[in-house]
Amino acid sequence: MGLSSLQGRLLMITSRISDIELQEVMISQSNMDLNRRTTEADQVRMDALNNYKLQRVYKESEDSERKQEDLSYSSLISQGILVTNAKNEIYLNKDADGNWIIPKDKDGNTLLSIDEESGKAIVNEKEYNIVNAKGYLDNQDIIQQGIQNGLFFLFDTVNDKEGISKANLDASTEYAMVLDTSDDARAQTEYDNIINSISREENQNDMDLKSLETQHEVAMKEYEEVKNTIESNIDRTFSLFTNA
Repeated sequence: MGLSSLQGRLLMITSRISDIELQEVMISQSNMDLNRRTTEADQVRMDALNNYKLQRVYKESEDSERKQEDLSYSSLISQGILVTNAKNEIYLNKDADGNWIIPKDKDGNTLLSIDEESGKAIVNEKEYNIVNAKGYLDNQDIIQQGIQNGLFFLFDTVNDKEGISKANLDASTEYAMVLDTSDDARAQTEYDNIINSISREENQNDMDLKSLETQHEVAMKEYEEVKNTIESNIDRTFSLFTNA
C-alpha cells in the first residue's frame, strides 16, 4: 500500500477514534445526569415520606373522645373558624352573582356581617378588608402551606380567638402537627418508576460503553499498526536515498 493511501487510512482511523471518544464522553455525561436524577427522585420521595400536616383537634361534646380532622376551608367554616392574614384581611368566596358569601357554621350561625357603606367584614366587632378566595382555599394543600408558612391565621369566632398561626401551634391544644401518610404510596410508586427507568438507561449505557471500549481498543491497535507501517516506509525511503 502506498504512503498516501496509508496516510489517508491513518486519518480515517484517527477520525473514528475521536468519534468513539466523543461517544464515551457523552455516555459519561449521561451517567452524571442519571445520578443527579436519582438524587432528586430520592429527595422528592423523602420529602413526601417525612412531611407533616396540620389537623384540628376537637370534641363533638364534653363527654366524647377527642378527634382530629384535616384542615379545609369548608371544614373550618363549619366549626366557626375564618381564615385571615397579617394584613387584616379575611378570605371569602363570591356567589354566581358576584356577591360575597356570608359564611355559616354547621348550626347555621352567620360568622360575620358586611358593612354596606365601607364594604368591610365585621367579625365580633372587628373590621376586616375582604379578599376574594376565588375557590383556591378549598385546596387543602394551600390551607396547609399558608398556615405552616405563616401566611394565614385562623380566627375562631366561637371563642373569639384571633391569630392562631404557625408561631403558636406548638402550644395549641386545638391543633396538632401529624405525619402525613396520605401521599406516601403515590410518592413511592413514582420513585420506583423513575428509578426503574434510570436503571434501564444505566444498563444500556454500560453495554454501550463496553462496546465502545472494545472498538477503541481495536482502533488504537490498527492506528499503531498503520503508524508503524508509515514510519517503516519513511525509514526505508530515506535509507534508499542515503545509500544512493
